[in-house]
Amino acid sequence: MKIGFITDSGSDIDLDYAEKIGVKVVPLTVTFSDADDVVLKEDRSFNLDSYYSKYDTVGDFSAKTAQPTPNDFFTVYEELAKEGVEEIIVVTLSSGLSGTMNSARLGVNMLKRKNDKVKVHLVDALNASYSEVLLIEKGLKLQEQGLDADEIAKRLREHVKNIKTYILLPSLKYLRRGGRISVTKYILGTLLRKKPITVVNEEGKNEVAATVTETDEGFQKILELTSENFSRFPKQVIVLHGNNEQLAGRMEKQVEKYFKDVRIIKRCTGVTISAHTGPDIVALVSEF
Repeated sequence: MKIGFITDSGSDIDLDYAEKIGVKVVPLTVTFSDADDVVLKEDRSFNLDSYYSKYDTVGDFSAKTAQPTPNDFFTVYEELAKEGVEEIIVVTLSSGLSGTMNSARLGVNMLKRKNDKVKVHLVDALNASYSEVLLIEKGLKLQEQGLDADEIAKRLREHVKNIKTYILLPSLKYLRRGGRISVTKYILGTLLRKKPITVVNEEGKNEVAATVTETDEGFQKILELTSENFSRFPKQVIVLHGNNEQLAGRMEKQVEKYFKDVRIIKRCTGVTISAHTGPDIVALVSEF
């Protein structure tokens, strides 16, 4: 039985890589504070470098993302059906962070009215960014082992708990601007020059895991939190950054120092994370 895989652009998957492994990517949409009437899709036409440059060239610049529509998912479902796919596995952004999962579900309802022969399995990553890619990669390996779509989806939902994401924010400014923290917390955090470390919890929602005053202290804290004080170590980690290779390199060196023989991937995050955190974030996605 032919199985198709879908994720969303919030996964930060490289589109060439997605094409190579046969994964369809449904793009989120983006609007900028300096061009509210222009709606862009986070697809091949989206210029990530231009987006990040706006933080330096446009005063009080911010970006907003919106989930794909049900029709966006329905269109991709139909594409796969025309390619002979009989079952589809969809891995989406956490339902606790985005309405993307709901759009994927509504798209399934649209598909059923037109084609009830194709079965769609929805997997809530309960996380963001490259965690979705890790789930997709695991799904493809399970498919190679001969498992059917039902079993693959079941195992992916179980594997979600083995992936953790910690994010070090250089500033509270963008969280405040997006209404993610209260005014009081913003003022106190600013006065104390605190840098929060957030984690995506088991419910798929962001919460503050710790606060630090220095960036290198933050890197160390993330490694401690990830490894439960160096008592368990991930199989692989992804160092995500907000268009700051220098910071990502510093994080990578810390990982190499404390996590021996771990596979490390570096990846610049797209709009899904940075729209809420601003640039210069560093995050660690770990798979156990």
